[in-house]
Amino acid sequence: MNLSLAVLCWVAISTLLGIFFGYSSVELTTSTSIAALLFGLILAGLPLLLQRGGNRMEAPGRRQIVAFAISIFFLVFAVREFSQVIFVVNDEIRVISPNNLGDICLHLTQINYLASGPHFWPENPIFAFDKLRYPIGLNVFNAELKLIGIEPKLGIILFGLVGSLITLRALYLFNGSFGVAAFLFNGGLAGFLFFQTYALKDYQADVAWKSIPLAMFVTQRGLLYAVPAGLLLLHHWRTTLLDRRPEQGIPAWTELLLYCTMPLFHLHTFLFLSFLLLWWFLFGDPNWRSHFLRLVLFSLIPATFCVYVVTGFAKTGAISWKPDWMAASNEAPWWFWLKNFGLFLPASLALFIYLLIPANSLARDAKQRIRLLFFPATAVFLACSVIKFAPWEWDNTKLFFWAYLVMMFCLWEAFFVKWHPLLRAPFIFGLFFSGLVSLVGGICANPEGYGIGHASEWRQVAEATRSFDAATVFATYPTYNHPVLVNGHRVVMGFPGHLWSHGLNYQPIEIKLVALMNSEAGWQNVAKELGADYLFWGPLEQTNYPDSEREWEKDCRLVAEGSWGRIYDLHSFSRGEAFQRAAEAAKPPGQVSPQ
Repeated sequence: MNLSLAVLCWVAISTLLGIFFGYSSVELTTSTSIAALLFGLILAGLPLLLQRGGNRMEAPGRRQIVAFAISIFFLVFAVREFSQVIFVVNDEIRVISPNNLGDICLHLTQINYLASGPHFWPENPIFAFDKLRYPIGLNVFNAELKLIGIEPKLGIILFGLVGSLITLRALYLFNGSFGVAAFLFNGGLAGFLFFQTYALKDYQADVAWKSIPLAMFVTQRGLLYAVPAGLLLLHHWRTTLLDRRPEQGIPAWTELLLYCTMPLFHLHTFLFLSFLLLWWFLFGDPNWRSHFLRLVLFSLIPATFCVYVVTGFAKTGAISWKPDWMAASNEAPWWFWLKNFGLFLPASLALFIYLLIPANSLARDAKQRIRLLFFPATAVFLACSVIKFAPWEWDNTKLFFWAYLVMMFCLWEAFFVKWHPLLRAPFIFGLFFSGLVSLVGGICANPEGYGIGHASEWRQVAEATRSFDAATVFATYPTYNHPVLVNGHRVVMGFPGHLWSHGLNYQPIEIKLVALMNSEAGWQNVAKELGADYLFWGPLEQTNYPDSEREWEKDCRLVAEGSWGRIYDLHSFSRGEAFQRAAEAAKPPGQVSPQ
């Protein structure tokens, strides 16, 4: 476990140092990135690698063949998805997953923007009127890699593969082969349609509880850190507190580091872990409370800071009552839940009833350990079923995911591990078949990938905009894969879908942006209100604003042009002349100004 822990601590420390440099006068540069990565490696690696003993994964014993097979399956998935998470074919930039069309562009935007040296806490590159309220930890780390010469696309691929390896190790440590299978093959009943069509495809693509690997792990880069770090913390607390085996735990400083920096990488994981600690503080062994108080005391200031910078303690209006999660109004609730979660729900209900039954003295401790994991996880699951924790209710899956993993661990410990393999087999089939066929179908769906842009165009725009300051704001057509945006420049507004899911009120800005791009009357004042420094006019703008008069072509200085488009300096337009022309446009027809 030491190597996995060292990698996670290296990422956390390097990211913290990068943020510190971003706040300082030296900023995040090539030199400071080298320092952050080097010091992070030394501070994280040496204490752990020099530590004798350490926790090692136990051999699977009789299930060695199963463990080997499922490990190979996980690695095939990881290599397939992350080696081609973004790639180029005949100048076309593609992604292998349709779920990643917008997300990969957002991450490229943030990585390139953070590498351009903005002062921290940085502005939002996809919305010029807000700070970057997003868990940017892993993108800060990739920005540091870019500054030392590792191109963002390669950096994304490399960390995807490394993160997959340490995730596999953490899953085995937490719940063995069953835990890996639960992660890979989550699902309900949708995949059983395979026996009607015999077509290999992602049957869960159109239901709410989608494939965790395809819909979450590949697209939400923060999970590459949060999943293994969260699982190591869960394993640490389970072994040291519930199982009373402190020698199997991780060092106290790594526990503190992983926990208090978690909001920088994945806020929902931090919320789940914090709720678990609160539950144990209230209902667990009173002897644990001193440990929890120390952890909370030492992490209070850094964790609060991390939560603040990624949220601003704002956008709480996104939390609202939403019974039956994403069930359609004309869909029977019982069918919605059964279709999405299948056998998992009745199995969990059976476990809930079993845990309520008083146990004899021999089984009392074992039952209590399972209760302390199952009950808080069930509480989170039920809360996500009726409360929307984000503007887009599907984001509840970020909490469902953790509740599901912990509840699956409890099902294994309470039931399946004690059963004969022949009795266990049909339950394993019922739990995992839908997820298995959907994952295989999703991996094989479209080997050619999905286009998101052209490498030559992105490269030319990068060259044309290289000299622009990190604070510069461009007026462009708002989409996720705009060449200006993915090269790390701020725009008035980016893709509306991203803005909405982040809880940003973009509609008034969108109206003004359309007025500017169409050069409607008073566009000069609109440009000033939007804070736009330059206007980009390229193929996307020509397609989406076909009726624009393009008045700024006559009034603004052209600063760059090429086959990719043109860039106009909106500050080159005289403000006095702007007001005069606006007044002229407002006069009745035939009236002229005195000379």
